[in-house]
Amino acid sequence: MEHQGASPNEIMLALCRGDQEDELEVLLGKGECDVSFTDGAGNSAAHIAVKVGSIGCLEVLVNHDEVDIDICNTIQGETPLHLAVQYANNDHEMGAAMVDLLLAAGADPTIVDRNKMTPIMICNPKFKDILEMLEGARVAATVDDSDIAHDDEDDEEGEGSGSGSEDEEEQK
Repeated sequence: MEHQGASPNEIMLALCRGDQEDELEVLLGKGECDVSFTDGAGNSAAHIAVKVGSIGCLEVLVNHDEVDIDICNTIQGETPLHLAVQYANNDHEMGAAMVDLLLAAGADPTIVDRNKMTPIMICNPKFKDILEMLEGARVAATVDDSDIAHDDEDDEEGEGSGSGSEDEEEQK
């Protein structure tokens, strides 16, 4: 048997639980871990890092090429972003920082959990800063390339995606 005791994946989860970012970075550097490995409840290392407020471990994880930042746990179907929004209820500053980090890493704010709730739906309405981050990311996630006006085509004809609203304003 290659590993006696905990496997590298189990050690990775334990390091996140213990907020040991330096050790986590060393472990991941060895290439022996599956950064999307989940425990029995379907929580990945990113889920655990968020649950314990370990932004250092979370940063190490989101900067790893193979991490699935949108992985849903099996019990509630929550992503790390859902958990970061909830974390803000206990520690607003840390929750907001984790939400910001996850969104910057490309977390999808439109994923629904088992209760059909997105992170923005479960966010405390008094957390305007977090709501703005989530809404900005939601809008960015729903815009695709066909929604973006391209200068080389649109300027010549005078018909960009935003030109219609100016014309309507003038007509009123």
